[in-house]
Amino acid sequence: MRLIKAPLWKRFLAFIYDGLIVVALTLISGLIASLLAQGEAPTWLTRLIILSSVGGYFWWSWSHGGKTAGMLAWRLHLVGLEGEPITNNVALRRLIICVMTLAPFGLTLLTSWLSPIGQTFYDLLSKTRVVSESRSQKSTQ
Repeated sequence: MRLIKAPLWKRFLAFIYDGLIVVALTLISGLIASLLAQGEAPTWLTRLIILSSVGGYFWWSWSHGGKTAGMLAWRLHLVGLEGEPITNNVALRRLIICVMTLAPFGLTLLTSWLSPIGQTFYDLLSKTRVVSESRSQKSTQ
């Protein structure tokens, strides 16, 4: 399988798609926290549920198929450096590194220009990369 560096514009658009899902998960998490508290939920409970749902979305998507919904829409795939599938531990490590490097704000996405294979700072630290799928790869899976 030939690994094709994912263009920054596709990664940015996938980021926007996933941002919409994060907003929805945040709203649903707030509702769940309010229902559990039977009224106004304590801040710690709301934050815990948001962290669990949003973190779980990314961890599950990356470790079970290597794609979030945004990545699926733009035919992007998260893989290891040699193209191998991502394990649960690698997905968790990448999630933690993404949060620590402020990836949710989108600025670290620009660091992909510094790498010949398009790795961002958090990709480099987690030993992963995002690649583009050709149309022929998608149809054979």
